Amino acid sequence: MDLIESKTANVNRHPWELSRTKCILDIIKKYHICTAVDIGAGDRFFISKLLPFVSGQLYAVDTGYSEKSNVIDGIYCFNDISELSEMGGREGVILMDVLEHIFNDTEFLKEILKKTAQDSFLFITVPSFQFLFSNHDVYLKHYRRYNRKQLLALIHSNNLYVEKCHYFYSSLFFVRLISLLFKKVDKQHQPGIAQWRFHEKHIITKTFYTLLNLDFYFCTFFAQFHIYLPGLSLLAICRKQGKIIV
Repeated sequence: MDLIESKTANVNRHPWELSRTKCILDIIKKYHICTAVDIGAGDRFFISKLLPFVSGQLYAVDTGYSEKSNVIDGIYCFNDISELSEMGGREGVILMDVLEHIFNDTEFLKEILKKTAQDSFLFITVPSFQFLFSNHDVYLKHYRRYNRKQLLALIHSNNLYVEKCHYFYSSLFFVRLISLLFKKVDKQHQPGIAQWRFHEKHIITKTFYTLLNLDFYFCTFFAQFHIYLPGLSLLAICRKQGKIIV
């Protein structure tokens, strides 16, 4: 499993990744899912955090895995969605910053739903606002960024019920916007988030991590009142069933 083995050792996680992991994990725990499938799981950093909170099996899917299928630390790993069998029970399907990498996101989501049991939940995050698209997105091999209307249209086209859909990380949105306006970014390809210099326990990492957590919950609070503050990312939680909400 080349991708798994190469990324797990001595990695300084970016506070953005640490914060996103904590905030999405806190949400998923409230849904009491039986099994979880992490699409685009990478080095299994996120899916491994779910081990204490899921009663059933955990699955990780990523095209970077060199083997067709394998089991590592109790997690079933596959390098293609087609390898997953149809699963029963209350599932949680996790798509964290995945859809923007897929040319045909509609068909991709349909393929995932074919494997997903009724009344299961999908937890989706994507980068937001196409006007923020930059060389950094090109470096990360993104096809697009989404606004709330576009993501809801994608979800509704697959007959999913929307639990919530809102932006998060407003502070990073304004930092990116100002940077682009003043043309101070993207004069060359930017490094990936794994290049963060500081350890997870470093005061700088902990400070940014705490601020981003507050940012996330600030955006979530206002979303309860249908006030959708702009953010660098967009979250959607939806359920596979017949009912559709606008």
